[in-house]
Amino acid sequence: MTAMVPGTRLSHGTIECEDCLTSRRFYQDVLGLGSVRPLAEAQYLWSGGPWSLVCVAIGDQPKAQGVENRFCLRVETAAEVDAAREAALRAQPDHNIREVGAVTEKSGVRAFVLHDRDGNWWEISNVTSAYYDEAFLRGDVAV
Repeated sequence: MTAMVPGTRLSHGTIECEDCLTSRRFYQDVLGLGSVRPLAEAQYLWSGGPWSLVCVAIGDQPKAQGVENRFCLRVETAAEVDAAREAALRAQPDHNIREVGAVTEKSGVRAFVLHDRDGNWWEISNVTSAYYDEAFLRGDVAV
């Protein structure tokens, strides 16, 4: 079957923030993301590779997202997940992080979530690209 839109890869997603400069500190200092502001009201967030996030400053009321609507940052090992969670807990007051979840482990993937000052959810995990490769090879579950 030929796709109606023959895209070659995902380019970016979009999140909201109250203020680019304040949120930028969190993205750089806590999440370790690169950040550049090509516009006064937006910044690009990047962790290498062909995909990025565009963070748009909308003022006082960014819409809080549900935890199921989150972005995942990959670290290499389970120990790095644990260390990242401890660092997030230490950074919580200074960066107004709303919540730092408990560490979970499922099918060898260790992870935790955090809810940032702007209502966005982030997952830090040791999931590998092979995890997704294998999921697509297995295909859909029977419904």
